[in-house]
Amino acid sequence: MERNSEEMKNKEKIKNGIVFGKFYPLHIGHVDFIQKAVGMVDNLYVTVCTDKERDINLFKESKMKKMPTAQDRIKFLEQTFKYQDNIKILHLNEEGIPSYPNGWKGWSDRVRELLLKNNIKIDTIFTNETQDVENYRKNFINLNDVKEIFNNELEIITTDIARNNFRISATEIRRNPYENWIFIPKYVRRFFALKVAIIGSENAGKTNLTHKLANYFNTSFAREHRKEFIKNHSKILGYEDYNQIVHKQNQEIINSVKNSNKISIMDTEYLTLQTYSLIDTGKENKEIQKFIKNSNFDIIIYIDKNNNSRFDNQLKKLLEKYNIKYFILPFNKKKNNFTEVYNKSTEIIENYIGK
Repeated sequence: MERNSEEMKNKEKIKNGIVFGKFYPLHIGHVDFIQKAVGMVDNLYVTVCTDKERDINLFKESKMKKMPTAQDRIKFLEQTFKYQDNIKILHLNEEGIPSYPNGWKGWSDRVRELLLKNNIKIDTIFTNETQDVENYRKNFINLNDVKEIFNNELEIITTDIARNNFRISATEIRRNPYENWIFIPKYVRRFFALKVAIIGSENAGKTNLTHKLANYFNTSFAREHRKEFIKNHSKILGYEDYNQIVHKQNQEIINSVKNSNKISIMDTEYLTLQTYSLIDTGKENKEIQKFIKNSNFDIIIYIDKNNNSRFDNQLKKLLEKYNIKYFILPFNKKKNNFTEVYNKSTEIIENYIGK
């Protein structure tokens, strides 16, 4: 009994703070704000606020390449603060609540439900929006039904109002991600990274160009896994081999995007794999087909030897079948125009980033 009493006393001494935000997306300004807040309490509960309809509209107005789910945004925070045990992530569903600055009553009710469900009592609310302080007072202080979840002496602390360290907003990140790349945490960057695929004629220097472009843009690249597979297996590939190859290729692409600097350069993509599958096995591979339908590349550069080969004809048929747009750059080994191909490729990519 004494031990339980002591435990309760210790529990009461623990100071809990809370922060609310959409984190759409998380940026270094958010990270700095959270680090400042957690230094004033024992535990900080960072609450990700989501609303499907609002979030879809934010995505449509952004330059994000993929829409982050609620779980993605929770993971942004979990990955960023995984070595700080006193930062804990919560999720608040705001659907059905009138948009800010309206709906404070409904929103505060939802917050109370969340805290009660998780048995959390808050001592301090942190915000960098001065206009929210009065609403926090009205909805979370001196109300009979909030004693279990808010301390009687609840503090509302404003910090980093001027954003002195990082003058950046999530709105600016969504609109101009490439100009503000340094403010995007590494776990978030894959939602903005551009994917550039180098495809085309066999033996046209695609791998060489991939390496050159990765060096030029100081970024990552994805190898053509089919080449690696052939080195370690038979040169004669069957249908099941392509099932393995496409999944390995997909992982190469995912890893490259995660480690990219604004863009990632791919030494192949799924239509190229399907072309090889058709030539080697006589039919389209269903696994590859799934990846073709569920993925996209921002830029596809086709290096064309214009030799009317079986491979080129088949690849171009697939590009037409799936209505894929691409840039075609002629390559003539006799004229030694590879530098011209390289210069034109960098120009295409830079123009795209600029837009």
